[in-house]
Amino acid sequence: MKRPLCCMLIAICGPAAAQQALLTTSELRYWKLTLPLDADGDGKADEISRPAGYRNPPWFTPTAEGILFRANAGGARTSGSTAYARAELRELDESGRPAAWDCLGDTRHLKLEQVLLHTTTAKPEATIGQIHDARNDNLMLKYIGPAKANGYSDSGRIEVLWNDAAQRAELDPAYILGQPMQVELAVNKGSVQVNYRNLASGVEKHIEARLDSASVVGACFFKAGVYIQACSRLDAYGKPNTVCEKKGWEARRYDAPEAWAEVLIRRIEM
Repeated sequence: MKRPLCCMLIAICGPAAAQQALLTTSELRYWKLTLPLDADGDGKADEISRPAGYRNPPWFTPTAEGILFRANAGGARTSGSTAYARAELRELDESGRPAAWDCLGDTRHLKLEQVLLHTTTAKPEATIGQIHDARNDNLMLKYIGPAKANGYSDSGRIEVLWNDAAQRAELDPAYILGQPMQVELAVNKGSVQVNYRNLASGVEKHIEARLDSASVVGACFFKAGVYIQACSRLDAYGKPNTVCEKKGWEARRYDAPEAWAEVLIRRIEM
């Protein structure tokens, strides 16, 4: 899929502009937004395609620093088979249809500059970037916080997991909430170069993840935002989350419905 000569997050060309420009809703023409809300009452998370000019605080909030994405543990989910809610972008093609590229044959690129600002506390985990296929996340960037988390100043670790989490590598052993990071996923015929840099601490990590054909189902696409990895037994709409309940965790690992995680995305480049 071809992109304009200017990267999608900026209004004008040139390296200086790329350094200064921050993400706005008008630049999300290649993305669909999923929210942890069910405003129409259909039992599924609401979606907005190409959300130019859209805002819905605190779940999707354009600011002078970029766009804030917030998901809560009791939020609406995309289907009855998942336990977790999200405030997340899903890649579209140039015609506005869901992107679908060959995971093992195509070349694709995603670069994010973002900040994980807040997490849940009972289970302080959040996915903050993905390569997804028709069924599973082939590769995910995940934050895992400490056992006694406060949700706003914790030090945790950031990992990359691939092939349905069968393989993993640590990108940052001591990521402190609020630190900006750059993450680049360069896909080349099933090989994914993952380049990570913590812009505050200077920690850098570069790894190669090879996608296994046995784990790929259908076509692939990128996702960005916050896919919360915590849930509540009773959701924010007063309905039981049976998928969450079946996790079988200790009681202390279930969050309250209002517990939330938040990411600020400053830039996206594809």
